[in-house]
Amino acid sequence: MEYAINMVLYQRDVCPRGQFVTVSHYGMPLFVSRDYTTLNRLQNVLDYIQQVLPLLIPNIKVYLTLKDRATGRAIERWQFLVQNEDLVGPDWKEHKPVTTSRKNPARIQEEIRQTMKQITASISCLPVPPPNGIEWTMAVDVPEWVPIPPGWYRQPLDPIDNPQQLGLRPFSTGLHQMQTVVTYREEAAREM
Repeated sequence: MEYAINMVLYQRDVCPRGQFVTVSHYGMPLFVSRDYTTLNRLQNVLDYIQQVLPLLIPNIKVYLTLKDRATGRAIERWQFLVQNEDLVGPDWKEHKPVTTSRKNPARIQEEIRQTMKQITASISCLPVPPPNGIEWTMAVDVPEWVPIPPGWYRQPLDPIDNPQQLGLRPFSTGLHQMQTVVTYREEAAREM
C-alpha cells in the first residue's frame, strides 16, 4: 500500500516531482517521497494498519482523497480495501486465524507488480489535475469497536460530484486480499 500511495501522489502531481526518488522494488522502478511531512503522514496510517491487521476485522478501508486546492472539493478518491482472507464466508468464526501465508512469495510479488502497473496505466484515464494544484488527505475506515489513535476522528468522506469508478485487479498475499478502486469526478467536457 505504501508504494501504491506514493505512486498516486507522484503520478497525479500531488507533490512536487523533486520530492521523489526512484527505488527498485518488486522488480520495477517505483517513486517514493523523501519529504518528511509526506512520509510522516503516510507512516502514521501504515503503522495503524499494522496494529489492527491482527484483529478479526473482515475489511479495512484506506482512502486517499485528492482535493482541488482552489475549491477544497474532492476530485478523486483512491480506496484500498484490505480483506482478511480468513474472515470470508459464513463460517469464518469457526476457523483458526492463519498467521503465515502459504502462497508463493514470487507469485505475490508478481501480483503486486501487476497492480503497480495498473495504477500507472489508470492515470491516463483520469481527468487532468486542476491547475491550482491538489491537496490530499487520508482516512481509515474500521468498525466502530476498533479503537482509533488519539487525534483521529470518524467522519464521512467528502462527496465527489458526478462520480465514476475504475477498479483495479485485486491481489492476494495468502493472508489478505487487496482491492483498489479509484473514484473520480467526471468532467462535463467529457460528457459531450
